[in-house]
Amino acid sequence: MGTASPVAAEPWKSCWFNDQPMGCRDQHHADGSVAIQWRDGLAMTYTLVREGFPRSTLRDSQGGLWQREVLAQGNAVFSHTQNGNRITVPLRAEAGHDCPPAVRAQVDGLYRWQLARQERPGPIAIASQRERFTPQLFSLLERAYALTPADGRFVDFDPFSCTQVSTVGAELQECRPDQAGQLMARVAVQTGLRGRSAEPAQQLGFVLAPTPQEGWRIADIVYLREPSFRLSTYLKELLEQRP
Repeated sequence: MGTASPVAAEPWKSCWFNDQPMGCRDQHHADGSVAIQWRDGLAMTYTLVREGFPRSTLRDSQGGLWQREVLAQGNAVFSHTQNGNRITVPLRAEAGHDCPPAVRAQVDGLYRWQLARQERPGPIAIASQRERFTPQLFSLLERAYALTPADGRFVDFDPFSCTQVSTVGAELQECRPDQAGQLMARVAVQTGLRGRSAEPAQQLGFVLAPTPQEGWRIADIVYLREPSFRLSTYLKELLEQRP
């Protein structure tokens, strides 16, 4: 990510480095270069190599090449051409916080179901939540939940809290635009065992994709921990395992 270098005091923005939210601020220079400073003190300058719109090529202070794409809303996505690192910088300082009402309705509805289902014994009735997910993710969830210990493999944690304990509550904190017109919605999930104090909130990133008629649907969940991983990847690997 580079070492610290002076950057003008622009407003802090809700930026992301790969799947991790992190405050940053950017400064654009007349020669086309861009300086990005992160809240943890690191900074990098990106020098223009090939100008273009919406895509251009830049070189960072360590010699790495990045493709910068300016999305329709004016937000910029920087993608490293070799290691796959990705930086998302919103156009405005407040752009990363607003969540469309339809996105909030999907997430809130999912956790209302989550809290209610915990009171009922028996298998998880994921079919009732079909309309909240893209067909691809729902198919993975449905097939994975059909597995039992007798199959030699099964879903061994709760996908909507990233724990093996109960969900106490959930708060949708912010949204930011992703590539291909998707949104990443950050959700803090409070969990804990009955009769005990709640544990530190789990940070989950919901990837929501727009659909022509059904509105926003959940396409994936990113577990924002070290190391981070995705629900879709976990489910695919689980289903491909041989007992």
